[in-house]
Amino acid sequence: MSLLAWSICCAWLTAAILVAAQRGRRGVREGRWPLARARLLSPTLYLFSGYLLVAALVTPISPGESVSPLLGLALALPVLWSLATLSAIGERRPARATALLLGVLHGGTVPAAAAIVLVFASPRFVPAWLRQ
Repeated sequence: MSLLAWSICCAWLTAAILVAAQRGRRGVREGRWPLARARLLSPTLYLFSGYLLVAALVTPISPGESVSPLLGLALALPVLWSLATLSAIGERRPARATALLLGVLHGGTVPAAAAIVLVFASPRFVPAWLRQ
């Protein structure tokens, strides 16, 4: 992956971590942890991650892959979900612009993490536009 793509992915993930830490800390101080806890205990995401994990284990590895990229995504999605959840409890009712920016920030963590997973799991299959 190119240095520019690495930089963008790492900066995006770092920004999401920092925003989630700051907003999560505020939300916990203001007593909104039970909301985050309920969201984190919802089984939907874990069922989907489990599905990806099973798919990663039963899908044959292609030539050029060290491990299935689905395995990396199965591990990354709960972490990314946790970051978005912590970010969401930062304010009781965020302004529309804030909510939109948080959606873009945390929505962007998925392709950023997926690009990094792809580089490690299947370097041969990284698209040409990410290599240059």
